[in-house]
Amino acid sequence: MSIINLDKCVAVEEKAMVHRREELYKLIQEIMDELDLETLMINTLSKIAFIDYLLGIDVMENKCFNSMIDIVNSNRKTNYQLHDFYIRF
Repeated sequence: MSIINLDKCVAVEEKAMVHRREELYKLIQEIMDELDLETLMINTLSKIAFIDYLLGIDVMENKCFNSMIDIVNSNRKTNYQLHDFYIRF
């Protein structure tokens, strides 16, 4: 991931963030069936939502993220919703 310091600011390249988000989606698919990794699952979904926020993607309109939450809910018998991961500052 490339990080550039600009006079007390941090700029993160979009390409690096998109790659990281793709890797996090892969991680979720890998740990989907591991019931003892519930905290890791929630943290990973939160990281994806935060990356989407940084990229300017509204979590509430992200169909890919919504599909992933639906898959997690069906496999793990949970009830996560998009607003659980909604981030605004």
